[in-house]
Amino acid sequence: MPSKKLSTLPKQQEVTHKNYDSFTAINRQAFAEILTFIDFADDKLTIGFVEINFDRDKNLLIAILKKHSSCKNIQFVHWDFSDQNLRFLRDAIVEKLQSIRIESDKKLVLIITGLENSIGMSEAYPPVLQDLNFVRDAFTTSVPHPILFFLPDYALTRLAKYAPDFWAWRLGVFSFQK
Repeated sequence: MPSKKLSTLPKQQEVTHKNYDSFTAINRQAFAEILTFIDFADDKLTIGFVEINFDRDKNLLIAILKKHSSCKNIQFVHWDFSDQNLRFLRDAIVEKLQSIRIESDKKLVLIITGLENSIGMSEAYPPVLQDLNFVRDAFTTSVPHPILFFLPDYALTRLAKYAPDFWAWRLGVFSFQK
């Protein structure tokens, strides 16, 4: 029996029942927790971190969330901030927020990916994290929406170390394996 296609992802990756079932079975607890986070997040700044190490898994999880029956009243907006020279993340998010049409009958949830490129692996104090820590309070008024940051484990560790004030505002860390 052919797999039923649920979504199309970058590079022609498909979400099939087989890889959906496999991924959600391995990550049942984390998946339930992220769905609860999305459900209970108010229309205000609510920060969650998704620890996920592989692009194919990240893309699969985003597609699954967008298609999940409990997320039908959610407007997911996915932005990729892969520029390794990114320094002012809040400013970039605010600029992009101005260009979207927010659906009034849905809760807006932002998905941020690619930040690991500007966080890096070795720089002592990544400029993007220095700024993120510094402008943390400004997020509450300029980005009044739930945000899910998808990051690999090393980038999440560096964020916690170099932007501890921003890290302290998290309401959830969801670790996915594959």
